Amino acid sequence: MYCQFFRSSANRSPILWKAFLFLSVLFFLYSVPVKAQTKVLIDDRMFEIDARMAIDSLYNRNNDGVWYLMSPWRESYPDHPIWLLWEGMELWWEVLDDLANTSLDRKFIEKMMEADFEASRLLRREPDHKDALIIKAVSISYIARLHSNREEWVRSLQVGRAGYQAHLRLLEVAPELPDNLFAEGMKLYYSAYIPETYPVVRAVSWFLPEGDRQGGIDTLREASQRAVFARQEAAYFLGTIYLNYENEFDKAKTLYKGLVDSFPDNPYYRRLYLRTLAQLFEYHEMMRFFDQTMEHWHHNNLPENKVMEAEIWYWYGRAQYYSGLLSASLESFSRSVAIGSELVNARERDTHTLAAFFAGRASEQLRLQDEARKYYAIAAAQRAVPDASREARQRLRAL
Repeated sequence: MYCQFFRSSANRSPILWKAFLFLSVLFFLYSVPVKAQTKVLIDDRMFEIDARMAIDSLYNRNNDGVWYLMSPWRESYPDHPIWLLWEGMELWWEVLDDLANTSLDRKFIEKMMEADFEASRLLRREPDHKDALIIKAVSISYIARLHSNREEWVRSLQVGRAGYQAHLRLLEVAPELPDNLFAEGMKLYYSAYIPETYPVVRAVSWFLPEGDRQGGIDTLREASQRAVFARQEAAYFLGTIYLNYENEFDKAKTLYKGLVDSFPDNPYYRRLYLRTLAQLFEYHEMMRFFDQTMEHWHHNNLPENKVMEAEIWYWYGRAQYYSGLLSASLESFSRSVAIGSELVNARERDTHTLAAFFAGRASEQLRLQDEARKYYAIAAAQRAVPDASREARQRLRAL
């Protein structure tokens, strides 16, 4: 019996050995923790819905609304680097709202660098993670954007190139993502525009991608209609291009009006809309929009925004001035100057310079010589808008 058992066991040993190996592998797999894959939020349809609404809240300057929508996701995925990007975007709107104030620049850059660092760590663990590629591209691009706002063009291009590399990889990993259109449009337009306009950049323009101004405009227009997360930014930049570079003011007006209607609590878009109306000499509409803005702010108990107030009082005064309402315009310019004088770096602000200069002109035409001297002196001391400062000094000498 013993021998029989031994022989049958020997015959079964290959099968038993394979079974033992299989069980051993299973035991090893279940006993050793498997490194979890980081959630790809952009592939989650429910996250996309919440994120789109959160972005709308962000652009409407409602940070409480942002985190009401995002907090459940943050609690579920607390280590995801996207939250650093959200915090950076909140800071960006504080920077953009008052570009003459540089006090938040360092904090903003550090937050976006932190987001980039964590996204890079995620990519080392999980190559081609789509969320990480997006975070890396966006965070670096916003740092480059700040450098361009400070007219540090070479630095902007150097920084932005790293973000562009992340975008190129994203195009390979997720070519169907409609938000890619925004980055492509920006690349095409500015790669053509910047070397044409800024000689200092031409020496390093060799590392820019090939540009196409019209192709960039067409692609940004498509992005403003199709993009999921960058739809608003595409519309904003397309409006900025039409207003500042292409002189197509009617098209800029349409885009900015759409942004004001979509994000009525965002003061920045209201300022841009008024600037565009001024380029079109639509003085009646400027006065109507000023009244509508002031009423909206008071009716909704929105936070005081002195930067917006200083600028819209100036544009209101311009509309009155060119409509022949000299006394009313002087009052509006004076209000703008008074509010602007309370802001940091007042001497660096275009609006403050122009409001003081036009207050001087209106005073002079009303034969209020002392008032004219006072406002011309303010404009003459400004460092912004050199032409207005120079003319203010000439008028002072004439008075």
